[in-house]
Amino acid sequence: MFKKILVPLHLEYKKNHEKLLKGALKVLDKEEGKITLLFVNEISVHGAISSVIDEEDKKSYDSDARNKLQMIAKKYSLPEEKLSYSIRNGSAHQEILEESKSMDSDAIVMMATKPGLKNYFISSTSERVIRHADCSVFVIRLDK
Repeated sequence: MFKKILVPLHLEYKKNHEKLLKGALKVLDKEEGKITLLFVNEISVHGAISSVIDEEDKKSYDSDARNKLQMIAKKYSLPEEKLSYSIRNGSAHQEILEESKSMDSDAIVMMATKPGLKNYFISSTSERVIRHADCSVFVIRLDK
């Protein structure tokens, strides 16, 4: 089993949180395992939006995201002593990979959509993470 699991969460895909977190708990080392819930704020990669948002707004947005992660953890009864939270700003796949390296994770458990035509030309976040991660990556399919 895995001791350091990174779980990137998209806050808007609420109906899939339970499935994702159950998957993470299945591969978590019951004795020594820790889970880091990660939210990536992608506002900074959207030039038009990021130019109108000041530093105070970004801090507020990050604080709200952390609170939402904590509420999700509580809703699904995740063991608090095994949890940590991280908020990063930037491109999702890059920030997931960087967080994974910084915490020396041995697994990433993340959601993915079913590939459509656009995925043949532009890789999805999960595909990029799988290609470049230094650890095991488990992909949980989103429900329709």
